[in-house]
Amino acid sequence: MSQVMTDLLSRGGASIVGFLLVLATTISLMRTVVIPRALHSLISDTVSKVVTSTALILSRMRRTYAKRDGVLAWAGGTIIVLQLLTWLALYLVGYGLLIYGVSGMGMGDAMRESGSSLLTLGFASQNTEDQTIIDFLAAATGPIVIAMLIGFLPTIYSVYIEREVNVTMLGTAGGEPVWGPEMLARYSLADAVDDLEDTFAEWSRWAAALRMTHVTYPVLVWVRSARASRHYITSLLAVMDAAALMLSLNSSRKHPKAFTMLLQGGQALEVMYVFLFRKAPWRDRRLFAGMFTDRSPELQGLSEAMPVWNKRMMATELASDADAAQGLDADAVAALERGDIHPLSITRADFDEAVEMLRRAHFPIDRDLDDAWDHFRVMRSRYEFPAYQIAYRLDATPTPWSGDRRIPTPVAWPTPAVTLIPRHSSTDDPEAAGA
Repeated sequence: MSQVMTDLLSRGGASIVGFLLVLATTISLMRTVVIPRALHSLISDTVSKVVTSTALILSRMRRTYAKRDGVLAWAGGTIIVLQLLTWLALYLVGYGLLIYGVSGMGMGDAMRESGSSLLTLGFASQNTEDQTIIDFLAAATGPIVIAMLIGFLPTIYSVYIEREVNVTMLGTAGGEPVWGPEMLARYSLADAVDDLEDTFAEWSRWAAALRMTHVTYPVLVWVRSARASRHYITSLLAVMDAAALMLSLNSSRKHPKAFTMLLQGGQALEVMYVFLFRKAPWRDRRLFAGMFTDRSPELQGLSEAMPVWNKRMMATELASDADAAQGLDADAVAALERGDIHPLSITRADFDEAVEMLRRAHFPIDRDLDDAWDHFRVMRSRYEFPAYQIAYRLDATPTPWSGDRRIPTPVAWPTPAVTLIPRHSSTDDPEAAGA
């Protein structure tokens, strides 16, 4: 009697565990592949964490950044493959436990029948009614999971191609690796400063798409560019720096599309940081109140000193941040706010060097440099922290003005176009050329 009761409890417990495992795996599959929302899955997140941690450890064994990038390039595809294998393995175990629970066979035979049904091989089957139902469910599950992933791959790589087209084109306009001041210099040398507004408008749409796709499908975060000298995060940061410099140095026009670029790019970085890289202690639960609040007194004072049109932009910024923060995790946003009051990594000397390069490229500068520096550092304080944190965690291309990396890495500078202007060329001085 005792043996019968033990067997009954064992098989009953196996049935419950099997059912819960099948249910949990199905929910994970739905959250990761089917539902177009920023939903976390313990199973998928664990696979991603194991793969990325392993890739980062292996990349440390490489001496150059290009070789580190080559190792990290395997992470994105490996995550997708291992997620499929993990789901199939969990379904195999789950259905195996269900078969064991409703049949009189041993655990090994139950797992064998589960695998036979899940992979539609049919070499192991029993003729009892309960097991037949489970066999049918397992036989339907296997092809569905594989078909869903086959449909998922084109979506992932379609988004990747759309993302990389802009990143690749920016290599010509902003250098490779890209840098914000170099981007402005090249536009100025090409007499295309007026085209910058259209570029900022295009990158605003790109940033909005990045925010939506990479939070919805987190595996995209780890799908890297085809070359080690390119990375989507450093590209976004460079375009935002170019927009901030444009707004800071030139007051003849209001540049609304440059401001829109800062707004969309800043929110993309903030939301990606909150959803994908959050590390905040439980004791710091605070409401999100906008990226220009809870700052150091120095930056708050600079905000008050900004001109009227910048204050109107700031009002838009505050309202937009408050809307975007609704429903976000308060702990993660608290970490974002704490990091946001850190001093800027860009110094006044760095700023002056960039301005000198822009002067040589005849970029239109009509604002006092002290005033321009105050404007620039207030604007950059909004997005520097999340951008640097994401670039650090992804080990992005070590471009200028993009922060530190996991392994100390020399900064890779683009070729400055102004140094290639012939010394005695008339094009070096537009006024002389006109005369």
